[in-house]
Amino acid sequence: MPVPVHLNHHISVDSNGKATVTNQGISSPGVPITQLQNGDKVTFTSDDPTTVIRYKQFSSALPLKTQSGTPFAALPPGTPHNVATGVMAATQFTVTQPCDFSSHFIFECGRMINNVFSEWGAPTGVTPGGATPGPND
Repeated sequence: MPVPVHLNHHISVDSNGKATVTNQGISSPGVPITQLQNGDKVTFTSDDPTTVIRYKQFSSALPLKTQSGTPFAALPPGTPHNVATGVMAATQFTVTQPCDFSSHFIFECGRMINNVFSEWGAPTGVTPGGATPGPND
């Protein structure tokens, strides 16, 4: 029986509030993870203690190679999830909707201000947020 894949999305936030997402293969370091199947694991970490993510639900035309919603039954689209702990077990999700580079899910990175999600910016030339499993668009 194959061992589940474990992908970590690490969110680095600079001093100007611009976030960059790096995809890290935990189950096989150095090997890009191009697809996720039911039962695979995904974690989120950040170097900023206020970081929150939420998956996008699209009500209009989808961006190219994108699915609407989330790959996890435990994290509905639009629901903010605090990744501030940086503790893998505390932020681990199990994939219930398979995805790959040609049909990925998009998440936003930000923080909560007065209980309202506020998206981080992104460095010049980088699309804000991230994609599960990737690539970061």
